Amino acid sequence: MVLSRAELTAMREAIELTPRFTGRLEVRDTLRRAMRVRSGRIALEREVAERFARRLVAFDLPTALAKAKLLHAIQDADREALAVTEAADGAARAA
Repeated sequence: MVLSRAELTAMREAIELTPRFTGRLEVRDTLRRAMRVRSGRIALEREVAERFARRLVAFDLPTALAKAKLLHAIQDADREALAVTEAADGAARAA
């Protein structure tokens, strides 16, 4: 997903306030790396992204926007996985 500089900064600060969860260090390192290379693009494993989204408290507008983007990215991944599964099932039935 792609985040603005303000959203990336807000997420980096929010991860420090977020309760502990499996994958927290991975999220923190990913956000720090994105800040260091000045890239708004981040990628997280689906399960880690879900845990982070559930625990993330949106305390300001940039954090709320970043959380919304994170939730949309998870939903998009679900839709893509469903489309691939349906296409594979359709191909198997045709054969």
